[in-house]
Amino acid sequence: MGQRPPLAEVGVVQVMSLKIFPYFQPIVETATGRISGYEALARMEDAAGNVVSAGSVFSDDKIPVQERIEIDRDVRLQALEVLSSLPEDTFLSINISPEWLQYLESLDNLPTLNMMKQVAGDPQRIVIEITELDGELEIIERLVDRYREEGFRVAIDDFGSGFSQLDRIELLKPDIIKLDMTLLKKGAINARGSSMVQMLGEMASKLGSKVLCEGVETEDEYYLALSCNAVYVQGFLFSEATKELQAPETTCKKVKDLLSHFRDRAIDATSRNHWRADKIKNELLALREVLRASEDDEDLQHFIAADNLIRFYICDRSGNQISPNYENSDKGWIKDERHRGYNWSWRPYFFELLGSSDMRNRMVFSEPYQDIHSGQRAQTAVLFVDDKRILLADLVDEYGGYDLFAGFGAMPASWIPDIE
Repeated sequence: MGQRPPLAEVGVVQVMSLKIFPYFQPIVETATGRISGYEALARMEDAAGNVVSAGSVFSDDKIPVQERIEIDRDVRLQALEVLSSLPEDTFLSINISPEWLQYLESLDNLPTLNMMKQVAGDPQRIVIEITELDGELEIIERLVDRYREEGFRVAIDDFGSGFSQLDRIELLKPDIIKLDMTLLKKGAINARGSSMVQMLGEMASKLGSKVLCEGVETEDEYYLALSCNAVYVQGFLFSEATKELQAPETTCKKVKDLLSHFRDRAIDATSRNHWRADKIKNELLALREVLRASEDDEDLQHFIAADNLIRFYICDRSGNQISPNYENSDKGWIKDERHRGYNWSWRPYFFELLGSSDMRNRMVFSEPYQDIHSGQRAQTAVLFVDDKRILLADLVDEYGGYDLFAGFGAMPASWIPDIE
């Protein structure tokens, strides 16, 4: 199986001075607020007697790798021994590093399977969390298949920390994908980061995996997790890891209060979106009237656009750009001819507009995006000028960004205001 001999043949020396034991951090289900599972995390006591993370032990090169593996297996067994007291309808998540695979004799004799027999546990209540994905893919795939044969579920940790993971995600088809907590924290403070995390959450859902956001410490991080389609959340906002398993209902009130606050802010954001839609509607209708009446660019010199209009351009019904880009600047309109002749018909909002017979009232908005040229968070509005021409206007997404929970801060594609 591996290049090195199994542990039994190398004479492992136990690190007796280190007493390492599991603590259990709740994994909370967003839909119910209930604790659905517990992640077993290695802990130890420091010199002052405080319980601290034992993660440094497993990466300490001063400790022989064989001893680290033995410590890891011992903690794993201690964690599995709580299965007999695991609350009903909950699961236990345990971490396994592919780094240890090279020390296995074969995949038919897996230590975790032997431990499960020892504690008489039900594999269906266990999630095997693969903590690294830099091992040999073929071996990891065989390992995952072996666990699944026995009834275990599989999770992949730190999704999004490296795009080299994508091929592995598709191949391993994990039941749960844990989004990288570093990205979640960045996403809670800036629009670009929130877009990244939402994209990863959407991707995980489309791949058929449940999304778990870990490291949730603030309300904003929790709200971002909701916008990422997170089925589960985990972090200090709900509970740190504890020695004993907490009752499943412990977090219900906390989640209920958070969701109530989330709804209030979302309703407020929706109201502001309607106000913004009316404001944009009036601006674009005024621009449309100028374009309908104009015969040349001279008429635009007298049209003063609002600051939120970045640029506009005109296409024919086939999506071909028939005008330059008109860039809004403090010096008036600046013409950019570089995109004339480009075809935009492949963009979803374009054919969504064409799918309507209501040329007078139909207005479609794109999903929010980062404008390449200005660097601003933006959306594109699309509406008919007349039966032959279509106006496309790139607008600053003034109320986007994470302060309105990303998904609620901008009008989604095919949002259609009444422009009577």
